[in-house]
Amino acid sequence: MLKPRVDPCIFLHGNVEDWVALLGYGFVRELVRRFRHVAVDIDHVARYILENPGVASIGLKGLEVGGPYRREWRLFVESEYIDPGARARWPYVSNDELLDVRLQVSPCFLLASPTRDVGSVWRSRAASLFRWVSALPRHNPLEVFREAFPLWLRELGRSRGYAWVAWTRWRDRRNRHLAEWLYWLDTGRIPHIDAVRGRIDAVYETADRTKKSAAESLYVSS
Repeated sequence: MLKPRVDPCIFLHGNVEDWVALLGYGFVRELVRRFRHVAVDIDHVARYILENPGVASIGLKGLEVGGPYRREWRLFVESEYIDPGARARWPYVSNDELLDVRLQVSPCFLLASPTRDVGSVWRSRAASLFRWVSALPRHNPLEVFREAFPLWLRELGRSRGYAWVAWTRWRDRRNRHLAEWLYWLDTGRIPHIDAVRGRIDAVYETADRTKKSAAESLYVSS
């Protein structure tokens, strides 16, 4: 039985070395075998799935997966579904600012099959997304959303930090999902997987950046 050390969000994570390291060679071989009609190696498989994330669950039908993430994999393989909740654990930043952005769905939810009734989840929990796109893209979603997201929002993550964004609020809810989106759009990688791979600085340096920005604002010369 295959026992990956990562959840299905890996299929939106644009670093093939991480696929191999966290899925394991047995899983990688099985992926190449199952997608041999469109790819010849794991690099081609990764590119194909990253550009067409909806095919991932279809290609894994019948696969038996165990290990620490077996519940997530079983849901994904058997039901073509993935939990829409946020996964990254952002360091605390004291922040009560409000953002008028309703995006309470992780980018990982793009992996859920469109044949399921996922539209209502997107519409109810991610209404702001449909200000920027008329429909969810099934092909190359990363590039589509990079073009669609407002520049001011993209810049907010870069300048204030993803952790800062995560601790802002939409109504009474924190914007942890939004922070995941902004990180994914900027890097092409999923933040909680980067954290597992030890890229803590890349994911969480934003807490220091936020503190530095606050300090600089105290010492602006008149």
